[in-house]
Amino acid sequence: MKTLYLALFSLLTVTLLSCGKMEGYGGKASISGKVYGRDYTPNGNLSSEDYIGDVRVYISKHGSTQYFDDIRTSYDGSYQFDYLQVGKYDLWAFGDCDNCDWDQMFDLITIEITAKKEVVVAPDIEITF
Repeated sequence: MKTLYLALFSLLTVTLLSCGKMEGYGGKASISGKVYGRDYTPNGNLSSEDYIGDVRVYISKHGSTQYFDDIRTSYDGSYQFDYLQVGKYDLWAFGDCDNCDWDQMFDLITIEITAKKEVVVAPDIEITF
């Protein structure tokens, strides 16, 4: 009987220790920030700049090429991802540069959440539109 209890205790210990949560939803932390945009004239001069709304911001586990969620910015350029777990995340938004050699560019930032209920304010994501 003692051996059975020892075996069950060992199995339970291994099971609980192997249950680690990965980055993503299911936590109590959040990341918020803003998207800042710059618009240039055809000759390359800055014509306007401000925080911009209705821009899609993507989030993924750090280093992953596949995002697990996206959200559109509010009228003031703000966004927020809630219910995140401890870990590293990549956030990015795409801009559109009509006057550049390239058609589309993006700004990628990496954010780390280190505590279960942490509220992280990310630096601005800066894009050209």
